[in-house]
Amino acid sequence: MVLVAFPYTTDDGQTQTKRRPAVIISNDYNNARLDDVLLVPLTSNVTRATREPTQVVIEMNSPEGKAGGLRLDSVIDCTVIATIPKTLLVNKIGEFPNDVMERVDMCLMVAMSIGRPVNQKDQRYPEFENNPQSA
Repeated sequence: MVLVAFPYTTDDGQTQTKRRPAVIISNDYNNARLDDVLLVPLTSNVTRATREPTQVVIEMNSPEGKAGGLRLDSVIDCTVIATIPKTLLVNKIGEFPNDVMERVDMCLMVAMSIGRPVNQKDQRYPEFENNPQSA
């Protein structure tokens, strides 16, 4: 778990950064040799978390939350995958145990439709059935 200076664009076109917690999801081999990392952000907005399989809820006072260095109940949002230069990593704030990272892996697989045939419809999201961009 790291603190990242996430870049964003303001309404007037200015680029600024906001410090946010995130989980690095790129593998150790690539992290050692590349200038960028893949990560997913955390949010304290837990409203979608219980009904979407792409979210991992971590309670601040749980052993996992304490290991991750959480200051609030949080959700790891696997629908937002970012490639960030390592220069924007502010510092490491904790480390989630393997069982949390396995849950993140499963959520990433759902978010990216990994592990099912491309033409198979996802019955959990019938609203996307007629969308030509959905797999």
